[in-house]
Amino acid sequence: MFRAFSLLLLMMLPGCVALTAVSAIPGALFEVAANQFIGKEKSYPANMRKTLTGVQQSLQSLKLDVDVLEIQQDGGYGIGFGNERLDGEITLRTQTPELTTVYIKVKGSSREESVEHAIIEVIDEKLKRLPASAHMDTSKYNNLRQDPSVKSPRVGWFRPGASLEVTQSGAREWLKIKLPSGDYAYLKGAIKEGDPAQKRKTILSKSE
Repeated sequence: MFRAFSLLLLMMLPGCVALTAVSAIPGALFEVAANQFIGKEKSYPANMRKTLTGVQQSLQSLKLDVDVLEIQQDGGYGIGFGNERLDGEITLRTQTPELTTVYIKVKGSSREESVEHAIIEVIDEKLKRLPASAHMDTSKYNNLRQDPSVKSPRVGWFRPGASLEVTQSGAREWLKIKLPSGDYAYLKGAIKEGDPAQKRKTILSKSE
């Protein structure tokens, strides 16, 4: 847990200062190719519902959150999270009804292995304390749609107010977003006015 809280402090530092600090942590690796990196993987003796809850609470304890939750075709889930310094993805796969594998990859200007390790450690601690009946809180999430229409199938959820990498879809009041799987989805919302140079935009949701 000490490593996890150390990483929390690092994530709150300005970019160059944080990167310098992380590079001093033993085991932190930085890849040459920013878009090609290997994440961390661990299987937990818990069902999917409980594991999703543990992941959500772990990110929140590290001052992050589940920004996007994708329903994937194989029955698993993809999670997108991040801030202006970090981009992260978590994939969850059911191995058995009581065994779930979590795959985490995080990058800044390069791979953030230490952040990945911190998240794994916090998930460990959270799952030890959560009851078997635990479930992820989706009360503050809105739908992601396969197409820009409320009649289109739901493919996941997004968190209104989150900073997401979105583009205009060409359909009025709908934005386009890339999911953790690489597929695209649509959300009903608007981009809050801010610094146009920022890659992440704060999303103001609109009712479907």
